[in-house]
Amino acid sequence: MAAAVVVVPAIAVTAGLWWGEDGPAFGAGPDDAFSTAPECAVVAAETVEGVVPSGRLETNEHGPLSDADGAMCAWTSVGADGAAPRFLRVDFEARFTDKAGDVTGASAAAREMERSTTISDVEGAAPLPSLGEDALVWPGADEGTAELVFRRDNLVVRVSYGGAADTGGKPLSFGAARDGAVDVAEQVADSL
Repeated sequence: MAAAVVVVPAIAVTAGLWWGEDGPAFGAGPDDAFSTAPECAVVAAETVEGVVPSGRLETNEHGPLSDADGAMCAWTSVGADGAAPRFLRVDFEARFTDKAGDVTGASAAAREMERSTTISDVEGAAPLPSLGEDALVWPGADEGTAELVFRRDNLVVRVSYGGAADTGGKPLSFGAARDGAVDVAEQVADSL
């Protein structure tokens, strides 16, 4: 499960980087608060250790996308001695004002968030006003996982967290996965 969570987004980011070779992202506009996606270091080591004990950074991708800059960071404790197998993935996408100047980066990020509104119908989905009016958290597709999305100006941040409750392999409860994802998101939001 954790391997799939890391591999699928890595393929997406790699494809974005590859496509970016033919047409790199248009740079940020003067009013775009974020001119690049943050680096993985914005997720504090203590925060990672709090949710993924003995976790190691397995994916650290950063590169241009169409009218955006993206980064994907993934940590896992799968295979770590004496640690529950858990994963944490944080994706950043800094949306830029379009070339014509008609759509600002913040508007493009808000549109991206609107795509998440259908998720609000998922059982267990809930708004997170502490992270913004359009922030949401919901159960992941796999048992023991939680997904979260929030926005700061033209930056969209996605957090995926889950795994086993202990070394025995029993999945985390959704409540525990949600709490872990929220803790990570709040720390990231404070660091931006």
